[in-house]
Amino acid sequence: MKIIKNKKLAPLTSFKIGDRADYFVEIHNLDEFLKFHSWQKKKNLPIFVLGGGTNLLIDSFPGIVLKPEFKYIYKIDQGILKVGAGVSVSELLDYVIGLGYRGLEWAGGLPGTVGGAIEGGVGCFGGEFKNLVSEVLAVNLKTGEDRIFKKEECQFEYRGSFFRRNKDWLIVETTLIFETGHNEEELKKIAKEKIDYRKQKHPLEYPNAGSIFKNVPFDKAPKFIQDLALEKNKIKNDPFLIIPTAFLISELGLKGKRIGDAQISEKHSNFIINLGKATFADVYNLIYLAKKTLEDKFLIEPEIEIKIIK
Repeated sequence: MKIIKNKKLAPLTSFKIGDRADYFVEIHNLDEFLKFHSWQKKKNLPIFVLGGGTNLLIDSFPGIVLKPEFKYIYKIDQGILKVGAGVSVSELLDYVIGLGYRGLEWAGGLPGTVGGAIEGGVGCFGGEFKNLVSEVLAVNLKTGEDRIFKKEECQFEYRGSFFRRNKDWLIVETTLIFETGHNEEELKKIAKEKIDYRKQKHPLEYPNAGSIFKNVPFDKAPKFIQDLALEKNKIKNDPFLIIPTAFLISELGLKGKRIGDAQISEKHSNFIINLGKATFADVYNLIYLAKKTLEDKFLIEPEIEIKIIK
């Protein structure tokens, strides 16, 4: 277990924004978790779990930032893997493609960790991480107990899960099931197509936290917004019918809108980028400017997809 006081957070986030945490703790296994649990009970401070630092806007944190480094992949049977929550999605993707396993190739270029993908109910290009999950091992930050959650107990929903709603549970590992016997080169080709698409469509040349808002379910949008999206052929399946929030933000003329060094991307308007010296306040105020404009002009209440810790 590694404990650091007054740890600077900006280098640990994809936004490159963040002040300091009172304590920063790395743990690598369950034995270290139990030591951490005993130590943090004496401190009695709030805990924030930091995964890959993507999909996150964080200011300072007056407590403990916990970084679980559960990084391992075990093959336990044909097509079945046990994967630590700290493994990056890109590392897992390379590993399964090398085995000829199908089921994750849609995630080419996807940032973040396996734990974050489970917690956030991650999906894109018609693929969903939840479709791979058989079970999840998690520990309770308050009680120290561990528990195995079967897939249905993870309560996956659109870009969410039981673990996103219940912050006391820390994901340790998951058991994933893949289709076997596929051609490695074909899987690589599909994954590369997704990587190339992201490079072309997303502002990856700037620090960012991915999509700021969840897309809007078509059936929950006002009729005039449904008609607008149909007229401009902007309906997508994600995995149900949605209206891309990027389209709505663009229609409001907010592309390129800037507060300080934070800017709504010209390339993809559901991304906010850090032009170099953006502060937490710059990004936060820009998010809520976009949110209020969507509410006032389009009568929708966009759900923020990233975590905001202040």
